[in-house]
Amino acid sequence: MNKNILVVSQAKVGLTETFIQAHIDHLKGNIFHLYGYYIDYKTNKDQSLQDLYTPKKGIFSRLKSILPYFIYFRIQQKQKVKYTPEAYLIRYLKDNKIDVVLAEYGTTGSFIAPVCAKLNIPLIVHFHGHDASRYRILEQFKTGYSFMFQYAKNIIAVSNAMKQALMQQGCPEKKIALNTYGPHSDYFNITPDYNSNTIISVGRHTYKKAPYLTILAFQKVLQHYPDIKLVMIGNGELFEVSKNMVKSLGLENNISLLGGLERKDIISEMQNAFLYVQHSLIAGDGDSEGTPVGIIEAMAAGLPIVSTRHAGIPDVVIEGETGYLVSEGDIDGMAENIIDLMQDRKRAKLFGENACQKIATQFSIKKHIDTLNQLIY
Repeated sequence: MNKNILVVSQAKVGLTETFIQAHIDHLKGNIFHLYGYYIDYKTNKDQSLQDLYTPKKGIFSRLKSILPYFIYFRIQQKQKVKYTPEAYLIRYLKDNKIDVVLAEYGTTGSFIAPVCAKLNIPLIVHFHGHDASRYRILEQFKTGYSFMFQYAKNIIAVSNAMKQALMQQGCPEKKIALNTYGPHSDYFNITPDYNSNTIISVGRHTYKKAPYLTILAFQKVLQHYPDIKLVMIGNGELFEVSKNMVKSLGLENNISLLGGLERKDIISEMQNAFLYVQHSLIAGDGDSEGTPVGIIEAMAAGLPIVSTRHAGIPDVVIEGETGYLVSEGDIDGMAENIIDLMQDRKRAKLFGENACQKIATQFSIKKHIDTLNQLIY
């Protein structure tokens, strides 16, 4: 029998966080979706729960005209006292007969755990990256995480490194399920151009993805291969920094910063590339990757990978088999590995084919969703 599943996320799903949309689209059951900070949620139609459950102003206006003032005033006061964000959420959960809640990000799970406990609704919390690593978050949510770890049915980690981090924060190992993301099936239909001179990178311009280090490594490769191109897809707080860096280094003819793109456009760009690069590292505030979706999608597309030994990346990128990994901050090593694959296109093709096979057999979206369904049911 299908369950009524509520997926809650901290923001509306957009070009990024495609893994949340995959959960909404593919989980078995009747799927409901709310988003917002704390528990002040909106529906997937952008309607707040307050608007959903608060009587229309017109009704109150008519009541005001036919009721004595003191009765009308008491009704208004009752509304103000009774309908808190928690009360709106409880009513939504009851009205839709929600059987289980899937919280996207640990912070979201921390906020909703007390409400789930009050109604005895099972809670599954899916960690993704910064929620298990950023120092400020770990301190701010220490008490909330402690309660959540105790109450939740399962806690999902996307890498072995994240699993260890959650255990260090007090999550019982028996509650942790390891479930790495899977790519959209469209990526398996890509045929890369292993003879091209185009390298691609897909990901937000954030401190943990260090796009500036990718640019610096690429600059070193240009000294040997002046015709090589780098296509960088994604927005983020460092996007303007990346633009200024490309301009100041005089690399406008070699590096294209395309901003955020839809999946079909990313796929189009990947078909023209022969290699994927990403220089992830631990940011100054502790922010860390889970297992980068961009790398998994690139591997599914048959692209060899040059990246870093960071978080869950070594779980999917096997050194000397599906790509190369370097230490965080090692731009010389990254450049050398890019040059190696520039010079040996047969190896690049072999790595890419191995990468595609590995994702298809070990990290498919079907396997990811099947694992989630098993936890839910």
